[in-house]
Amino acid sequence: MIAAPELQEYLEEIRDQVCSRCVEKPAGGPPCAPLGKDCGVELHLPQLIESIRQVRSPLIDPYLERNRNEICAHCSFLRSSICPCPMDYLAVLLVQAVETVDEQRRKRGDNSNTNRDDPDGIAIEEIRTAYREAAGSWTGCDWPTSVGKTHLNLKGCVEAWARTMAMRTAGQEAGKDWELGAAWLAKVEDHARRAEVKAAAALRAAEDGRWREAVAHAECACALEFATGRAIWRDGPLAWQTFCQLLQNACVAQENSSRVATLPSPEHL
Repeated sequence: MIAAPELQEYLEEIRDQVCSRCVEKPAGGPPCAPLGKDCGVELHLPQLIESIRQVRSPLIDPYLERNRNEICAHCSFLRSSICPCPMDYLAVLLVQAVETVDEQRRKRGDNSNTNRDDPDGIAIEEIRTAYREAAGSWTGCDWPTSVGKTHLNLKGCVEAWARTMAMRTAGQEAGKDWELGAAWLAKVEDHARRAEVKAAAALRAAEDGRWREAVAHAECACALEFATGRAIWRDGPLAWQTFCQLLQNACVAQENSSRVATLPSPEHL
């Protein structure tokens, strides 16, 4: 399970090793989604990292096979004319970037499970509070952008308004940019709605004691938010970051507690 704060370190290394050599990135990218280019790295970063970390091989084929089975098979762009994933021609660089960060974290002694093994960390009220504070806090683009040749700043704009502006400026350079902006805003708003749904599902699962399921839903909510580029251009944590971390802590604490409870007592050893 990758905590949201860890993603930034991986992303920075990938920007340096992979994105800098990508022939498909638009001018001004990355991030590329606001510029009209959907990218597999931006869309599936947490899943890509986890997929790579599950393989250790001197060959690239095992990495590609796992990626295609676990990510590509479920991607909405699969077999479309704009399949965005760079894993094929940039696979070696992407694997190297992820493994570089893993090695750096190992040398630093970083452990994503630090401070997550206290059974008292299972505090459903704290989780509920984090959910209430996050719900409705992210609904669309709330960070500055520079879209198209006219460098549109879509901060605070919604898709409907962008569509209106596209019609008003039809035939002009700005009209094309507003159309591009409207399409991108639609994706951001859709991601925000889906993240809310996933977070609500996470809370329900946590309240029922289904911790692993809760974590999976919460991590998906964070991934949807991260894929929009919000974490890069906006100061402050992701909307669902604290909520996700609390669930991760609770899940690990509960599993550790369960293992302790099943150990035999000393007199039976």
